[in-house]
Amino acid sequence: MFEKEIPYQLIKNNFTGFPHMVKLRQIFADVHIKDIEGEVREQMRRLPIPDLTGKKIAITAGSRGISNFMETIHAVGCELRKLGAHPFVVPAMGSHGCGSAEGQVEILAGYGMTEETLEMPILSSMETVSLGFSESGAEVFCDRTAYEADGIVVCGRVKPHTDFRAPIESGLCKMMVVGLGNHNGAASFHKTGTGDLGERLHSAARLFLDRTKVLFGMAMIDNAHHRTQKLEAVMRGDILRREPELLVEATAAMSRILLDNIDTLIVDYYGKEISGTGMDPNVTGRMLFAPHMHYPGFPRVKKIAVLRLTEASHGNAAGLGLADYASRRFAQALDLGATYTNSLSTALPLSKIPMVMNNDLDTIYAAASCCGKVDVKDVRIVRIANTLALEHILVSENFLSEIAERNDMQVVGEPEEMVFNGENNFADLT
Repeated sequence: MFEKEIPYQLIKNNFTGFPHMVKLRQIFADVHIKDIEGEVREQMRRLPIPDLTGKKIAITAGSRGISNFMETIHAVGCELRKLGAHPFVVPAMGSHGCGSAEGQVEILAGYGMTEETLEMPILSSMETVSLGFSESGAEVFCDRTAYEADGIVVCGRVKPHTDFRAPIESGLCKMMVVGLGNHNGAASFHKTGTGDLGERLHSAARLFLDRTKVLFGMAMIDNAHHRTQKLEAVMRGDILRREPELLVEATAAMSRILLDNIDTLIVDYYGKEISGTGMDPNVTGRMLFAPHMHYPGFPRVKKIAVLRLTEASHGNAAGLGLADYASRRFAQALDLGATYTNSLSTALPLSKIPMVMNNDLDTIYAAASCCGKVDVKDVRIVRIANTLALEHILVSENFLSEIAERNDMQVVGEPEEMVFNGENNFADLT
């Protein structure tokens, strides 16, 4: 797909270049846990965990690239063994990995999580058990291997969801309902529509907790530097009460683009290990179900250009529909099977392919020329490596006057031209 150049004439004869770009450091707090194993041990030892001697305990592992996730799961397994249990890992990824057991094991291996590194068996299966129907009408499922275990430990990062706003968004509840639901659970939850996602997640999680053997959850919160700011073990009876409080903390801690009124946002790398939608809408300000609505605290962005799909995505670009333009190199890395499998269980707009341009130069020019500015050099451009790496970003020099008045960002270089190679791609992606 997209092997041949696309025949079009895009760059205008009077094009004299983009505005010069300057490197900017955004200043975020960096409180984080230095001893993951010690913190997991402390959190678990304060819980009233029942006797687990000889018990088989499933520990969930998701499909996100979460800082210290492997170390956290490994430490949970170690503590469970000290309690006499026999822990094992269950992939909790919904329909990711092409909805296959092998694909989900491959995703874990891509994050360095294997039976050797985790020192536990990994039992991957797409078989599920129906737990019944939630009050919102969705049939709730649980991975059969986890369901038949003597207990489940739900490990997951709490953060704002990419598609909706509610007291409970991404976190332990979503890991149970969608993650441990495997493909059946993910499809069932999403097919009931896009409205009231938060309430539907809450009711489904309540049913899941009532009908499975969840012992406790290990909630993780990242800081703005993608380091683990908090680990908290939460007993099953407290999950629905505590998760909304943890979400408030996670929202305040996350990184973001501190500038507003961005004409063109360039995203060098898009990936499923970065965000469920490849690039986090909490950073781009563009939500799936309301792409043109502006949410307070998030930037206003007119056009988004994406340049590369990460190898860890394994071709899955579900969420690409939030971009306006993509490079041909990005399109060549697409696996439509993986993308559509993921999108069919969520929302069709996720899989829409944006306008594909031959190279980076054309991709950026297409985005910049459609922002309502007569001269491309007047376009306000922000370039980021990805939506996780936001401490250092590149911004066009027409932002400099407002940057000078702020104390949460610092200019760390001189304005320079964008540099492209002989194929009109960036010579060196950040």
